[in-house]
Amino acid sequence: MRAHVGRLRLHQLAATLVVDAVVLARSFHGPGARDRGDQLVRAALSVPSNIAEACGRGTLPEFRRFLVYARGSAQELRTQLEIARRIDPARTRAIVRLECRTALVIKMSGRLYARPPKDT
Repeated sequence: MRAHVGRLRLHQLAATLVVDAVVLARSFHGPGARDRGDQLVRAALSVPSNIAEACGRGTLPEFRRFLVYARGSAQELRTQLEIARRIDPARTRAIVRLECRTALVIKMSGRLYARPPKDT
């Protein structure tokens, strides 16, 4: 089972999460800002990376396993965003937008898990 990662809307959306997370992380200030930003970006990077790895796997169970990893990373990203919102309420608007897109990635990964693409 192989899916072409470039054709998956889920992967495209997850990649935009990374860019948005980097922009947000650069805006962090105060104690621990660098560490919080690094953790946020690391979690965001894991999402499209695991989706890409899922697409390179040869079997359906492996494909699904890496989608589960991607979903877990997206959940971690949500947690990092929630913490960022509490620490820096001035950035709430940008954070909430990123939280909404992260929730969409989680939902889409669940759908892809349930209905994987045919071999391409």
